[in-house]
Amino acid sequence: MKVIILLAGFGKRMRPYTWSRPKPILKVAGNTVVGHILDRMEEITTEEVIFVVGYKGDQIEAWIRENYPHLDTHFVVQDEPLGQAHAVWLCRDYIDDGDVVVAFGDGIIEADYANFDIPGADAVLLVKEIEDPRRFGVAVLNDSGFVTELIEKPPTKEHKLTIAGINWFRNGQQLFEAIETIIDEGRQTLGEYFMVDAYQVLLERGAKIRTMLLRQWADAGTPQAILSTNARLLSSRYASEDALERGYSDGFTVVPPVFIHPDADIEAAVIGPFASIDKDVRIRNAVVRNSIIDPGATIEDCILDQALVGENAKVSGR
Repeated sequence: MKVIILLAGFGKRMRPYTWSRPKPILKVAGNTVVGHILDRMEEITTEEVIFVVGYKGDQIEAWIRENYPHLDTHFVVQDEPLGQAHAVWLCRDYIDDGDVVVAFGDGIIEADYANFDIPGADAVLLVKEIEDPRRFGVAVLNDSGFVTELIEKPPTKEHKLTIAGINWFRNGQQLFEAIETIIDEGRQTLGEYFMVDAYQVLLERGAKIRTMLLRQWADAGTPQAILSTNARLLSSRYASEDALERGYSDGFTVVPPVFIHPDADIEAAVIGPFASIDKDVRIRNAVVRNSIIDPGATIEDCILDQALVGENAKVSGR
């Protein structure tokens, strides 16, 4: 199957952190957001992977080509912020009538990707039950487990089966025909074309859409969310195994779990819990917890908690 990953957002909710770098290559737990996404989708990225990029897309392309050179990649630029469906529509030259996965790049999702092909389904949407789904899209099912309705940003909490943003389609050409329909008819919300409207067109044309529960969903769209995701990933399998031993030998204290890059330079400090310290970071006489420190930053004579420190920044005092 082919995979489309949408990475063209401006990252406005992450500013000023995203003024110099696009959100997909922000660091979290020793990798970037898009790196974690690609690692989890490894089973299905064996054919073409099409990335839709926008703001500072050259940085995204350079990072992916350097760190995932084995992928068969294409990069499509979305110059106008016309929404998710428009971004997918721009990939039409690469899609045929084979199956395709469309993934939104603002969440790190663990799921059984290898078993998307559910018998009798024309499409499968990854979902999770959320107590308050009103800022997302939701799926409504019938007694047989098929989707009967899709609601973008529902006004009530009645339907809790929330669409996570990674979905499989048996026929890529049919998906593109549905997107062309909503674009031709001008079906927009706040000036953008949403994929939920295209899914609704597929339903109207008789497509059978099922859902599949995901295993884990980590949001990376806001500062608080990316710090929470960092903590969750460090608590699972992304912490540095040698952090305690390194602290003993180099003269600093570690409160696990943490990620510390081998090239970080740390003295007289307390690191952790839930701290990610990247390459060429210099820390002196400081406490760093619940924070992400990007490459080349300097931290001295201060206490940091729930902080995002950008590349080559310096934090000194208090």
